Amino acid sequence: MDKIASVILAIVGILNLLPVAVFFDPTKTLRFYGVPAQGTDLTILMRHRSVLLALVGIALIVAAFKPEYRVFAISLALISKVAFIYLTFSAVGYNPEIRQVALIDVGAIVLLLAVLGIHFYTK
Repeated sequence: MDKIASVILAIVGILNLLPVAVFFDPTKTLRFYGVPAQGTDLTILMRHRSVLLALVGIALIVAAFKPEYRVFAISLALISKVAFIYLTFSAVGYNPEIRQVALIDVGAIVLLLAVLGIHFYTK
């Protein structure tokens, strides 16, 4: 069961790392979010967002190999994902790419909760 939890954490961690491409190439916001990073302010915010997501991804990947960090890393990821889902689904007029990211986050939450279940069940 622990190996399954590790694989899930690694996958969700990698998914969180993907947007770091925006830090290096802000034009990728169009690909990831369907929104061009127009203007210096939005570019800075989106590049910073990519770093924060990468940090959560790194925490999840570390937790895949170090079970003592799982609750902490999963808590960070859950807070981030629930906040994004709340912001998305409480808004109107968002684009299909944003909806897709929110739905991916819903799936990630289910996986992370499963890992928490495995973590506490096997203790």
